[in-house]
Amino acid sequence: MIEFLQIVFAFPTAFYTVLLGVVIGYWLLSALGLVGMDAADGLFGGGHGHGHFGGDGHGLGHGHGHGGLGHGHGHALGDVAHGQGHGDAAHHHQSVFDPLMRLGLGGIPVTVVLSTLIASGWALSFFADLLLLRLLPEGPLRTVASVGVIIVAFIVSIPVAALALRPVRKLLRKMQPEPPRPLLGQTATVRSPVNRVTGTAALEDGGAGLILQIRDDKGPGYQRGDRVVLIEYIAEQNAYRVVSEDEFRGA
Repeated sequence: MIEFLQIVFAFPTAFYTVLLGVVIGYWLLSALGLVGMDAADGLFGGGHGHGHFGGDGHGLGHGHGHGGLGHGHGHALGDVAHGQGHGDAAHHHQSVFDPLMRLGLGGIPVTVVLSTLIASGWALSFFADLLLLRLLPEGPLRTVASVGVIIVAFIVSIPVAALALRPVRKLLRKMQPEPPRPLLGQTATVRSPVNRVTGTAALEDGGAGLILQIRDDKGPGYQRGDRVVLIEYIAEQNAYRVVSEDEFRGA
């Protein structure tokens, strides 16, 4: 027990111990209702919650090479990201987590992803200290090795978390409801800067409104407050491709 505590509160495991303490505190506060469960969700492309899409086309189109939306009928699921940040802060966090989304951690609440990453990193650093670092003498070499353990533990924890959370991702997709109405051709207001892998927009639906994941292949351009039109649903990202309202109307 003494050896366990020595490792837990010694560098490098102590780095993850502090983060793990924050995670445990967060979930305890969430369980008590003092912190919203979705407070940090939506930073990964998939976000948290549910979205709606109906593929009923009505000949919508515009004159700038995007073509019409044509006639058709289909259903797909999109994500509504709860707890999205605002302005530049939201864009900053989304950019930080973009690589993780590409590695199979998108579509899951960010609080769950971070908790799993930190827990995995803590376990890896603990056993690295127990089995390897303790064999090194005190000094610069051990310090450098300890820093290396922190970095390697984080890198290894990414595929570990992706594998562990795969069932959760599938479950969340199965829990999404059937689409209530078409969204293509609807106009939404950008909430956070948009690029190929991130971006959100608010869509007024006559009720509480929807927060949708949106994408723009042209790169950064749409900023908070811009009005865009949903022209295509991207099933693999649970997001909508958009163009500006002026471009859609041929202005």
